[in-house]
Amino acid sequence: MSNISASKIAKSSLWLTSSFVLAKSSQLISQVFLARLLQPEDFGIWGMVLVVVTLSDLFKDKATAQVLVQRGLDNRKLVDAVYSLGVNISVGMFIAQALIAFPLSQFFERPILFPLTALTGLVFVIGAGAGAHGAVLQRRMKFRELAICDTAAGLARFGGGVICATLGGGVWSFAVAEISFSLVDAFSKKWLSGYRFTYHLIPDSSATKEVWGYISSLMGINLAVYVNTNGDNFLVGKLLGAASLGYYNLAYQLAMLPTFALSQINRVNLSVLSQKSNEESRIYVTQVLEIYGLLYAPLYGLGFLVASWIIPVIYGQAWTPTVVLFQIVLVFAYTRGFMSILGTALNALNKPNINAAINWVLVPISLPAFFIGAKFFGVVGVAITAALIMGVVATIWFWVAISRAANWSLATLVQPILLPTFSTTLGLLTVSFLPFPASFSLLLQPIIFILIYGVALFLLSGGRIYKRANNFISHRRKRAKV
Repeated sequence: MSNISASKIAKSSLWLTSSFVLAKSSQLISQVFLARLLQPEDFGIWGMVLVVVTLSDLFKDKATAQVLVQRGLDNRKLVDAVYSLGVNISVGMFIAQALIAFPLSQFFERPILFPLTALTGLVFVIGAGAGAHGAVLQRRMKFRELAICDTAAGLARFGGGVICATLGGGVWSFAVAEISFSLVDAFSKKWLSGYRFTYHLIPDSSATKEVWGYISSLMGINLAVYVNTNGDNFLVGKLLGAASLGYYNLAYQLAMLPTFALSQINRVNLSVLSQKSNEESRIYVTQVLEIYGLLYAPLYGLGFLVASWIIPVIYGQAWTPTVVLFQIVLVFAYTRGFMSILGTALNALNKPNINAAINWVLVPISLPAFFIGAKFFGVVGVAITAALIMGVVATIWFWVAISRAANWSLATLVQPILLPTFSTTLGLLTVSFLPFPASFSLLLQPIIFILIYGVALFLLSGGRIYKRANNFISHRRKRAKV
């Protein structure tokens, strides 16, 4: 039974969300600086390196160490075995990336890719074992320390890249940025965790066998997600050209930004759920789903309304084609949040194999669907496919899978998100059909939408949601006084 307080969960989520905002802000500023200091060709070359780096990242020891969050730290033999396995995999990935660097340079006919890709592979050696230290902090609910690590590493990436570019480092600035990130990330996690692992060149076979199924399932999940979330980009770039890929990528990144923030909170959810009973987990998951729906549904609704003017204003009129793609991909982004919550719950319930199976079955469905969408309907067809197949269909699949795996009622899992989703849809439809004066529509549409959303929530819930919110605020005030 878990005795983790709601206050501790909220504070942990706040710490990680704050560090995420700081890291993303520094990354955005860094991109602006690098764009002014480097040539477009440098960005293109680094994009070629990322073909390998993004795939290699899936096998960092961070993925291996997640089993320590789920299983705990009581079994010292198992803990050291997981740590040793992670270090060995990291060294192996460095060698693999160095070996693949040469054929990569031959394929793209860019000799610089060989040393650049091999140098970037040093992040695996530098960060070997850091994932296990991060898992210790996560298991012990030390999310303030994790937030400090993430923020410091993000600032190091910014500083390393910008300083190198200022000194004339060119495309090497990207590699310096990643190495700077890994150095600070590894040092800070090892220092703040304070945990003493014992490394064995050959990890204990019995302990490794005990957790290998969980670890391999996590890696399988990451690989399947990589294929599903990059297949659309590959097909758009190959079939429709660089301009269409640029529009689609911008729409995807903007739509997914709030969901990327949710991934930080899911680090807290994994730690909490791993220490709860099945019934406690069911209650916790339904509460998280409801909170997500209440907050994110109106947020994405507002994004849908303001996209038509805010994207051209910020990015320029040349990016206007992104608007309709962004509005479509919002459906995928919203449903993806539910999938990430449910997927985290499956991992915490020691069912990562089911999570992996769902993602892998989607691969032969998503890739042909993306191809058909691109071939017959262009980039809009790809966006619609992402929203329907990778969004709505995949989410329903996750709901059914976790209800069976955990023996939870499907209706109990679905019910928390119905009201905010319906209220948002009602608000958007109403605003879309109401006649607004052209000069005031930009201001009135969001206001009317929020009013409709709030009134619908109140009436359809019989005031239940607002009473719960008021009780929560009152409870927090009492705790603050104490």
